[in-house]
Amino acid sequence: MAPNTLPDDQLNVIILITESPSQNGYIESLINAYIRAGHTVICDAHNFFFSNHTPDFIHIHWPERLYKWLSIEGIKKTDIHQTIKNRLAWYKSRNVKIIYTIHNLQPHGSHTNTEKDIYKTVLNHADILLHHCNKSIELVQKIYPFAQDKKNVVCPHGDYLIHYRNIPQLDARKKYNIPPEKIVTLNFGTQKPYKNTNLINEAFDQLKIDSKFLFIAGRYQNPGKNALAKLYYRFLSMVAQKFGSPKKKVLHKAIPTEEIPYLLNSADIVFLGQEHGLNSGLIALAATYSKPVVCPNIGCFKESIKEWQHASYQAGNAADAANALNKIYDKVLDNKKRNTAFDNTKWLADSSWDKHVERIPLVSDS
Repeated sequence: MAPNTLPDDQLNVIILITESPSQNGYIESLINAYIRAGHTVICDAHNFFFSNHTPDFIHIHWPERLYKWLSIEGIKKTDIHQTIKNRLAWYKSRNVKIIYTIHNLQPHGSHTNTEKDIYKTVLNHADILLHHCNKSIELVQKIYPFAQDKKNVVCPHGDYLIHYRNIPQLDARKKYNIPPEKIVTLNFGTQKPYKNTNLINEAFDQLKIDSKFLFIAGRYQNPGKNALAKLYYRFLSMVAQKFGSPKKKVLHKAIPTEEIPYLLNSADIVFLGQEHGLNSGLIALAATYSKPVVCPNIGCFKESIKEWQHASYQAGNAADAANALNKIYDKVLDNKKRNTAFDNTKWLADSSWDKHVERIPLVSDS
């Protein structure tokens, strides 16, 4: 979007994002879109706490960045909630508008009441709540009724073209020793309990398809500093890789950004097994690589891919998941017979980061 298409009061606003570019690609893509739209972007949560500059907007994504994922000297853990509250009030007193993109409904992993309170504080101070789907608005307002008084805006999750590479499928499969004739179902990401690896395996085992192949890639959830837990997870990975089924491959390791194109290009289908959740970047990643998606009907999942090739199932129901996989397998087999690929041109156009930024009401009061 060219900067001169913006309203006069929306030209060149200054936005402080409490994140920095990372391997994920989401934040860097958003920053680039903000800049293309003519805005000035300042990054990093340290600026949120210590800068004396007054931007037009603060854009918060994951509240954990302000209290858990950031090393801050001089602020005690027992004081962090009040410090965040005071800092938000300081910005509000200077007519800075707070934008909060709601990626999840509650803090990541196990969490304390203080962490829940910090989430509520961020929501309470926000002027604009950005959601990746309409269902998110409903779910957030059910938990936090005061969110009805905020400006709620739907901005669908953007693409992952920033790290996209088109690698021939044969080359990608050679890297992982996957036979070229297989129909590969990929489950990718940190293997956490709620992502339900057991259901993925159970659903896959119910498929009556000779060419089926399951590829699970991603490290186990960080066991923390417990040395025994680390050894246990490493042992599980070694066993899975050494004695795995000829129809399955397990790659339990942290996947660097430069390897992600190999994973996605090796696959035919992307499968998500979550029991619960609001959003998943894996859906947008799959669509970016023209891979159909099989996912549970939870949170924003189904709505996020309504314009893309997908099949959904009841969360936790392995038989329903197997039926959904079968539907997509039929489409993949048909494409392979005709030597065609799924066309994601429309999805990419609708999910561009420029359109994402266009939807955000960046109107400064200054």
